[in-house]
Amino acid sequence: MLTTTVHPAPRDRWLEPVLGRLLHGAVLKQLLDAPGESLWLTAVRRHLVSDSALLAEAAAVSGVAIWDGAPPAEAARALVGDDWARRFQIVPVEVNTHALTIATSTPFDLDCERALAFATGRAVRLLLASPLTIVATLDALELDSDAVLSDASDRGVHTLPSDAQLDGTIIRLVDSLISDGVRARASDIHLEREPAGVAVRHRIDGLLRNVTTLDADTGVPLVSRIKIMAGLDIADRLRPQDGRITVNIGAGQVDLRVSTLPAAHGEKVVLRVLDTRAGGATLDSLGIAAAALTRLRTLLEVREGLVLVTGPTGSGKTTTLYAALHAVQQRGVNIVTVEDPIEYRLAGIVQVQVNARTGLTFASALRSILRQDPDVILVGEIRDAETASIAVQAALTGHLVLSTLHTIDAAGAIARLDDLGVDRYKVAASLKGVIAQRLLRRLCEACRERDGSTPGPALGRWVPAGVERWRERGCAACGRTGFRGRIAVIETMVTMPEIERAIASGAASDTIADAARAGGMVRLWESGIERVTAGATSLAEVSRVLDIPLPPATEALVRRARESLALQPTPALVTSLDNFELVDP
Repeated sequence: MLTTTVHPAPRDRWLEPVLGRLLHGAVLKQLLDAPGESLWLTAVRRHLVSDSALLAEAAAVSGVAIWDGAPPAEAARALVGDDWARRFQIVPVEVNTHALTIATSTPFDLDCERALAFATGRAVRLLLASPLTIVATLDALELDSDAVLSDASDRGVHTLPSDAQLDGTIIRLVDSLISDGVRARASDIHLEREPAGVAVRHRIDGLLRNVTTLDADTGVPLVSRIKIMAGLDIADRLRPQDGRITVNIGAGQVDLRVSTLPAAHGEKVVLRVLDTRAGGATLDSLGIAAAALTRLRTLLEVREGLVLVTGPTGSGKTTTLYAALHAVQQRGVNIVTVEDPIEYRLAGIVQVQVNARTGLTFASALRSILRQDPDVILVGEIRDAETASIAVQAALTGHLVLSTLHTIDAAGAIARLDDLGVDRYKVAASLKGVIAQRLLRRLCEACRERDGSTPGPALGRWVPAGVERWRERGCAACGRTGFRGRIAVIETMVTMPEIERAIASGAASDTIADAARAGGMVRLWESGIERVTAGATSLAEVSRVLDIPLPPATEALVRRARESLALQPTPALVTSLDNFELVDP
């Protein structure tokens, strides 16, 4: 039987190009083929090169300064401790509030650098030293772990924990925070530094809930651990950072989008839980009412033009766009997306991630995509004039373009495009429809109860007489909230000749909305009331999320007042009108 002996790779494999400048080819090959844990020690002990020559050449190649051999500071020794110093073969040289300086013979040992940075909450600065010098220094110091721990405690210096301690505290804490948030159905996990500690909050079904408060001492290592998992710079605490984590929980895999933000008491971290099921969402799974869903499907049957989804942040626009892509994908078309960030991976669709550092913006990506023979283009968000112009131009040249805008209703999308500098006649020619969306909490079917209360005058005129309504109660299944999950309510404006003429003529949003309603558009509020009568949500929930429309007479009065103010608007008058509340008698 043929047996092969495999020698472990030395920790200082990075020295190969350095030794290649000092040794002949045959000698170098013999050194690399020889067993051993260190190329440096093997080369010096075999007298192939002197220790000082190898150190000088290694410093020149790596660009790391050579340690001058100055005595290590007591604070640095106490912070690291003997166990970790010998494990990574380093000498802790000095420490301050921002950085830990170490001497090492392996300056490219990322495991060492990340572990020290995470546990100490400081940037790690490197100096280069011979492994012989490091071993001799550690031996001379005669560090005693117990003595160092005791001395550090007396001076208030935190000693680096051992592997077992680290695994049992911060690492386990982070794992627990993530798993608890996912099991609680949180869409976001907030970790906020406060004077009293670290507040943990979950956003569940759109509302933020306080969960617990952690000890203040966990703040820095907690953030550092999350940064390491997300591949972020743990030493940079002065700038916002974004990253991504993939974790296994039970039998499933969960993606987390990580965002850090410097704040007054320390960095705040938000973990957005990306439900992988949303990437495979269909229009039927969104909980949209049947009539609204039929109108939406009709809009998506267009082969070219611009289709927009509008709403505030967190209103489910991205999920609706992906569901629309799945419906359009059945035609056998070439679909390309440009997103920032790519939240869900979609099979059979080319997805482009925006990267401002490399110059890959929405606008530049769109230009390249148009040369890739696309049938359908998804733009994650129209944020600026250049992106808006290119998206409209693509819609005018035979492509179906799907995108999002931040507006409060469907008709407001025209005013937003106007603000971005897109000509009205181009909007009229390219726009096929706008979907305005909100999310309502769905009543828990395990505990909902009939609502026998009488709504007030403002709400009563919207609820048909004799219709059975339901309200929340609360049980263990829904976390005592009375709601479990969310449903979408939409208003879909499909452009028709009347709407196109209104857009091209520069009509106000109110006039465009009137034309859309005359063509069959159901307002967001009316869509919400339809979900109330269907028993899917409560009247109080609809009132919480959506504004009650003004009575017709009052709405006409406000519109006339706004039109008169449009001639000579003044800030005082506009503010007064916006804050004025009219009650229908």
